[in-house]
Amino acid sequence: MNNVKKIDLDNVIIVLADLQPEIILAANKTIAEESLRKAVSVLIEGADILNIPVFLSGVALKAGVSPSPIEELSKYTMVVRSTAGIFEDDSNLKVIKKYKRSSIVLGGVATELAVIQAALGALRNSYNVFLLTDICGGLSDRTEQAAFRQLEKEGVILSSVPAFLSSLMPQINDVQTKSLFATLARFLG
Repeated sequence: MNNVKKIDLDNVIIVLADLQPEIILAANKTIAEESLRKAVSVLIEGADILNIPVFLSGVALKAGVSPSPIEELSKYTMVVRSTAGIFEDDSNLKVIKKYKRSSIVLGGVATELAVIQAALGALRNSYNVFLLTDICGGLSDRTEQAAFRQLEKEGVILSSVPAFLSSLMPQINDVQTKSLFATLARFLG
């Protein structure tokens, strides 16, 4: 029997947590910032090619100052939350539910904080959850690996930007496939 969860292009949304310059600088100790930004850039380019919605959630670090995402995500609006987990914040949950998608593709910083809470919240809300490990930054290798193990045990599928985008190729036309290959070549090269 095959229990492999498949991502359906029409039922997926990308959810990114706390990809803010200040948070990456303070909390990301496990991936080079350049590598994280490159993975985000390739993911966003792939999402554009495939018309996959992207949702950004962030926390205000100073009272009265709205959070800003990293440059690679500047074309998106970041929805502010006041909770550790995206799915515990009513305004975030309301926006995500409007998309009527059953699968969440997730990434962010820090893995042990915002990302784990988002993944567990998505599971509690009956979403299929795929975590892009190359768009995760952790507080330390040890604590991030513990978070990955916990999430995998809970049913989250650990993946990567290339694996996620390539898994969608059979569902798309030749023009999209060629565009995705070119995008992935930038990531790999």
